[in-house]
Amino acid sequence: MEIIFNNVTKSFGSNEVIKNFNFLFEKKSYGITGQNGSGKSTLLKLIGNLILPSKGDIKYNFISKKDILKHIFFCAPYQDIISELTIKEFLLFHIKFRKLRFNITELLNIFKLEKYIDTKIENLSSGTIQKIKLMITFYSESDFILLDEPTTNLDDEGKKIYFKLMDQFSGKKGIIVATNDKKDILLDKKDIINLT
Repeated sequence: MEIIFNNVTKSFGSNEVIKNFNFLFEKKSYGITGQNGSGKSTLLKLIGNLILPSKGDIKYNFISKKDILKHIFFCAPYQDIISELTIKEFLLFHIKFRKLRFNITELLNIFKLEKYIDTKIENLSSGTIQKIKLMITFYSESDFILLDEPTTNLDDEGKKIYFKLMDQFSGKKGIIVATNDKKDILLDKKDIINLT
């Protein structure tokens, strides 16, 4: 399973954020680092087919373009989830579209969220909401996981859960992490793409 970038450029108006980018993403872990505005989130969205390149080509050699979203899962702290639902209602809604690897009770125990099962998401802290996003990202069926600033809003306990998940799923899924915090990435330097 590979995602292949051939001379990909992404512009917003006259601003070229990604320029002539070539890379082969295999089913393993990668990090994308760089300063604010360097194009980390843009590159992640290009990988996930959430935005299209201005020039160049992206090939997904394991699936057709129409099925990309079934095989790639994107997670970012700025993504909205349905806040009017309780955690239980949200997860029951989610599994109508994406299978989860464990039942809801087991997942809530892993993330230490069982006491919030009937709490509306709008009444939860930003860190708890980020845990919910990480839960559905890691435990939904997918081949690639795209994580944009994954430890944003997490406390120390949440970060421990995140690093345990990274360790558990490395090698089983392609995991691509875009972050300003290099501690979010536990990789060899050869697997880190530094955007300048």
